[in-house]
Amino acid sequence: MKLIKTVIGSFPPKKGLKLEEAIKEIIDLQLKYNIDIVSDGEQRYDIIGYFYQLKGIAKKRYGLGIESRIEPLEDVKEFVKVKDFEFVKNYLKSIGREDVKIKVTITGPITLGFSLALNGLGNYSSIRDLRIYEDTAEALKPILNFFLKKECYLQIDEPSLSTRVIDPKEAAKFVNLALEDYHERLIIHVCGSLSREILNSLTNIKVKTISLAFSGPMEKSNINLIEKDLFKEKKLGFGCVSVLAMKEEEVEEIEVIENRIRKIVEKLSLENISFIHPDCGLRSNSERVAEKILKNMSLACKNLEN
Repeated sequence: MKLIKTVIGSFPPKKGLKLEEAIKEIIDLQLKYNIDIVSDGEQRYDIIGYFYQLKGIAKKRYGLGIESRIEPLEDVKEFVKVKDFEFVKNYLKSIGREDVKIKVTITGPITLGFSLALNGLGNYSSIRDLRIYEDTAEALKPILNFFLKKECYLQIDEPSLSTRVIDPKEAAKFVNLALEDYHERLIIHVCGSLSREILNSLTNIKVKTISLAFSGPMEKSNINLIEKDLFKEKKLGFGCVSVLAMKEEEVEEIEVIENRIRKIVEKLSLENISFIHPDCGLRSNSERVAEKILKNMSLACKNLEN
């Protein structure tokens, strides 16, 4: 069987390196471990910091917050993630690896709107004001549409969905508002412990793949929610290795990862699995731990494929 390997997005920040060199090293690391769909490693900012260019957003004491009504960028081509995508594309071409696919990650309207609102509400009434999420979705729409016209996978990051920031049905509605239409290369990633209600709401979002975590202490029970009937029209991105390790020796063993993948394949079938990936981003890990996570995941996949 062939298992398509990817990452969620972020890697440990490479301090002391210029941005371009940091991205190159992260791409090289992913290629070293045969990652099929690579990311730029999100070396500029965290998942909220990338959106400082949206109208209505301003830097506050504890990070970005809302200053006035959230509105789209004037020119999507000036968005920093567009620049990083083009850099990755050109770098892969320069090393003769145009066969490698690229994934772009965009923070979704619920997580982005909620995080911004915590640092300043502007003219909105409270973090429960649904206009925040509606306006954020509309502001993200041109960015998402831009990338869908490119040859890349597009992942919407919505970690806040598992914490029920707003009602799951409402959340799904706002994510769909940001998307003009369903697309085969669209992914939504949600980490954390899920409920049946949250998972059901995710199946109503206009994406092909639902990317979930199954390996950490909070996420292991998620596998009990997975049923073939839920994935008749969707595919699963399977988080097969925990990202909680602080030391190299704490990274899950290859055999543990193998058994976890084998279990989900038996439960769901290989045809319903789009990608194998770590539970979440690697930003909080050390470089050595992040590399070992990729190494063990890659070896586990190789053993299963053989």
